[in-house]
Amino acid sequence: MPDSYADLSRFYDLVMTSGYYDYDAYAQALLDRIGTGRGLLELGVGTGLVCDRLLALGPADLRLTGIDHTDSMLVQARGRLGGRARLLREDVLDMSFPSAFDVAYSVGGVWYIVQDGEESWLSSHLMEEEDNAAALANLAAAVRPGGSLLLCVQGPHRPHERPLPGGLVYTQHVDVDSEGRYTKDYYISRQETVLAHQRLRFRLFPMKTADQLLERYGFHFQSSDGVLWQYARR
Repeated sequence: MPDSYADLSRFYDLVMTSGYYDYDAYAQALLDRIGTGRGLLELGVGTGLVCDRLLALGPADLRLTGIDHTDSMLVQARGRLGGRARLLREDVLDMSFPSAFDVAYSVGGVWYIVQDGEESWLSSHLMEEEDNAAALANLAAAVRPGGSLLLCVQGPHRPHERPLPGGLVYTQHVDVDSEGRYTKDYYISRQETVLAHQRLRFRLFPMKTADQLLERYGFHFQSSDGVLWQYARR
C-alpha cells in the first residue's frame, strides 16, 4: 500500500477529533463485542486515537497491537501511547503473525463498512481483488479460530467542507468511476492557502461480493448494530 497519510498526518488528529469520528462510541462498541478476548490487533492504527480510548475505557489486561504503514502516523502513535501498546510498521499485504489475536478491528483503516440508507458496502483501501484476498489470508492467519473481525460503520463519501480550530478549513473532494473505485482528495487550508493535500484511493465492494470474499478466508458474518459489523473467524 502507498504511504497513505504522509502529507495529512500533521493535521490528522485535529481533523479526526473535531467531529469526524466519535472515538468514545467506537471504543465502547468494540469493548462490548470483544467478550473475554484480550489480544487485539488494530488494522491501521494511525496516530493511536482508538487504542488510547480502549486503554482508557477497557480492562487493564488488554493487549493491544497496532499496525500501520505510514511512518509519520506511527511516530505520533508512539508519542501518544508510549509502551502501552505494541506498534509496528506493517503492511497487511506482507504481515505475518502467528494465530494469536482474539480480535482484529478496523476503524476507518484498511477495511470498513459504508452504509447509505438500506444499502451497505465493504470499503477497502486495497483496490484489487487479489490484494484483498492476500491481505485477508494474512489476517486469517493472525486471528485465532473462534476470534472476531470487527469493522466500523461510516456514512457515504461525499464532498464537503468544514471549519477547524485555528482558522483552518478542511475540504474533501470525491470522485468515483463506474467500477466503484473512489479517489478522495483531502485539503487543509487557511485563508485559501493550501497547507496540506492528501489523495487516497479506495474501492466499494457490494456486500454479496464482500461476504463471499470474507467467507473464503474464514470470516463469517455474525451481526451489525449500526456502529460495528462483526465477523466470526471459523
